Amino acid sequence: MLDVSKALSNPGAGIPFEMPLEFEPTFFMGETLGFENALVSGVMTGETDMVSVNSRLRVTVKAHCSLCLEATDLDMDVPVDCVFAREEGEDTYPLEGYRADISRAAFEALISELPMRFVCREDCKGLCPVCGKNRNTDPCGCLEGARGPRPLEALSVLLHNNNEEV
Repeated sequence: MLDVSKALSNPGAGIPFEMPLEFEPTFFMGETLGFENALVSGVMTGETDMVSVNSRLRVTVKAHCSLCLEATDLDMDVPVDCVFAREEGEDTYPLEGYRADISRAAFEALISELPMRFVCREDCKGLCPVCGKNRNTDPCGCLEGARGPRPLEALSVLLHNNNEEV
């Protein structure tokens, strides 16, 4: 919980803060993600019954590459801008006395910034569709010279037959 007492007692003043956060493993897009070294830091500014927070969340996301299935880490830096108020509204988070639970706002910001799929590196070669070997670490040669599967090849035959009839 973030102690916002300084921000509320000094309206308009920007009060810097930094705090570690912990997130539970989360199932996202078919995979359980882990989170390490989560740290949120920024500035909180108090008003009468609310506190505005402008901050950044730095976190390491533990996932698996969607191409080769190897474990991979993704370091993320996500903006977390939110407002805490005594009366929770549509665009605010609840302010509980002089404490604000910034972890919920930070987690929501993080989830909205996660990629649709994780890759270990830009040039990942993935798994061989024939033998299943990781082509980054164990070249197999299965697809050298082979055309590979072509699921739409049947359509080209139909197209060719239609052109002959015209």
